[in-house]
Amino acid sequence: MQPFRPPFRHEPPDEPRGVMHPNISKIAVFDVDRTLIRKTSGEVQLIRFLRKHKKLPWTNLFRSIGGLIRRLPRGISEAIFKNRVYLYGMRPQELKKMIPSFFEEYIRPKLHDGVHRYMQTLRERGYEIVFISGTLDCILDHLMDHFGADGGVGSAVEVREGRYTGWIHGNHPYRRGKVTALHRYLEGRDVDLDESYSFADSWSDRHLLRLFGKPVVVDPGRRLRRAAVQNGWDIL
Repeated sequence: MQPFRPPFRHEPPDEPRGVMHPNISKIAVFDVDRTLIRKTSGEVQLIRFLRKHKKLPWTNLFRSIGGLIRRLPRGISEAIFKNRVYLYGMRPQELKKMIPSFFEEYIRPKLHDGVHRYMQTLRERGYEIVFISGTLDCILDHLMDHFGADGGVGSAVEVREGRYTGWIHGNHPYRRGKVTALHRYLEGRDVDLDESYSFADSWSDRHLLRLFGKPVVVDPGRRLRRAAVQNGWDIL
């Protein structure tokens, strides 16, 4: 495959945000952390932002450790990857109000210009732009608005009595969970994945990348770079 070179919310967890376009047969799916956001993740930056603004109680650290220990019998995925106890007790409305300032201060300077240019070119060529990421849905929603994405799937944190419990509810779009998220997003639609693009940075995204005829790896680590070279995938 010849490299293509460009010219250079809170929703129910199983119902991705976005307007469906039944007549569009090609999509471009973008990971967020270390792909659209370069060399870091949205949540790492959010934790830094919350610490700076003294919105991150140290007691939540101990809750996080305690919750991890209690949930380990359910498996690593449940105990570690679904753990967002740093948000314990926060009201979703409070976090949502902080997202614009957080984005301008911590995320905008770290956006990957090369990926953005690629995205613009694919949109001009008629591709539907979709974000699928394990990041928080409130971060994903803001990124979707910023880039004008057509749809997306992020992680929803459980809310009880108006406050976050600190645990992801429903499917977590991480590893094979991204494949599940994609299938649910495309349910009932006729999409030509052989002519569609996927963008990701991590070896853990290989399950998603392999579904597409035009996978692109972004700033990959050694293992994913080796797989990209062996399979003829583009490297950005």
